[in-house]
Amino acid sequence: MEHNMVYNTENEGLNISEYGRSVQEMVKHICNIPDRIKRNELAKTMIQVMINLNPSVKELDNYEQKLWDHLYIISDFELDVDGPFEKPDRESVEQKPDPIPYKDELIKFRFYGRNLQTMVEEAAEMDDPEIKKAFINYIASFMVNSSRNWNDENLDKATVIDHLSTLSKGNLQLTEDDLEIHIDSYRSRNKNKNKKNPKNKQNRNRNRKRR
Repeated sequence: MEHNMVYNTENEGLNISEYGRSVQEMVKHICNIPDRIKRNELAKTMIQVMINLNPSVKELDNYEQKLWDHLYIISDFELDVDGPFEKPDRESVEQKPDPIPYKDELIKFRFYGRNLQTMVEEAAEMDDPEIKKAFINYIASFMVNSSRNWNDENLDKATVIDHLSTLSKGNLQLTEDDLEIHIDSYRSRNKNKNKKNPKNKQNRNRNRKRR
């Protein structure tokens, strides 16, 4: 089975690298939610996820405002929510954000990253069933699209459900009917385009000869 390597230079840049790509992808999803109430709720949830990722941030002065500033920066200032603090503008955000300390603990699936594991744990504790379902679907969609984009593998729903159960320590028990996975059509088009590109085929043939 061939694997198409995707280098970091080919991915979209991270607005705040300390939070990782999975957090940025989730924030982008929140930006595209048409329902403002749901968007507000998920934005608050992301703040809690960010706190769980680096609990020592609570030791900083005005840490809540700093986290909301980070959330807006991660969204490239596109997030439109009713936050507790005024949205910063680009001109006022010139300094690099404070370094984010990471928890020293093992993660279940290293290819998903620590941030996604934390988001799954956070989703498992949500009370609102509608918000919880939407958040789980965004996480599941990210897992599938990441696998397609980076590993050239298609995760089926059964595998995603099994991974979500493991990541949540058994707290998320889902069925295939519970998941609504959104496939990123942009990545799919690029993937098909690359397969049809004769230059890519020539490069693969050259790599085989070198082996």
